[in-house]
Amino acid sequence: MRKSNRKNVILVLIIILIGCDKGDSFDNSARLRVKLTDAASLVIKEMYVDIREISLFITDSVNTNGEWNVLEFSGGEYNLLKLMNGKSVQLIDQYFPSDVKIEKMRIQFGNNNRIITNKDSLVLLQKVPEIADGLEIELGDIELMPNVITYVMIDINAALSVTESNGNWFLNPAARAFQENWGGSISGFVAPIEANPSIAIVKEETVLFTIPEPDGMFKFIGLEEGVWEIHIMAHPESTFRDTIFTDTLAFGEKKELTPKPIRLQMATPEG
Repeated sequence: MRKSNRKNVILVLIIILIGCDKGDSFDNSARLRVKLTDAASLVIKEMYVDIREISLFITDSVNTNGEWNVLEFSGGEYNLLKLMNGKSVQLIDQYFPSDVKIEKMRIQFGNNNRIITNKDSLVLLQKVPEIADGLEIELGDIELMPNVITYVMIDINAALSVTESNGNWFLNPAARAFQENWGGSISGFVAPIEANPSIAIVKEETVLFTIPEPDGMFKFIGLEEGVWEIHIMAHPESTFRDTIFTDTLAFGEKKELTPKPIRLQMATPEG
């Protein structure tokens, strides 16, 4: 970022939410926090992504063409499947001048990306060539406002981020990013937990997955308005059958599905 007589940035690497230092003064500055969350996989027990660097493409009233700014993030490895159903881990807490807009984010991945399958097999993931220079995600002009904390959520869909070819396994991240308070949410409960269910919601080209918590709770955040297909899928080896239905989400709506819980029915024996 260009030099300025305005107060610029302080960056703290954190994995849980912390407060600001009361002894510092950042009058009229904007504050950005970056979090990481996940959509779950149906076959992956654990998935670790090795994030080395995060950059933002920023414009302001002087530099209207914009430039990439590398955040002072020291990197880390994160198990995405610990970050389901609305849970997140905070990566960055940073001050910015209050007249900037963030257009894009670029994430650089290291070489220690890996999964552990439901059969407890460790699989190392190679990066696909397309992300050799980083994964770029459009943010749609997030404007940083004075004296306001802006949260940006990175959502990496584990189920769609791993591919296999000729015995080799690859990381090809399916990711989106959005302001934490943007869009709507869909939540609910599913039973019985003995069905080992998983949940997918679908709207046009968007497919999001999760696995419910031990009490059956599931949640999807950062959703566009419109009609969503909701697929609740029992484990193939269970004695329960899947259910599919649709629901309409208004913009910004926090929808709780009923009944509570949604109960899967026993499969009818063949013959």
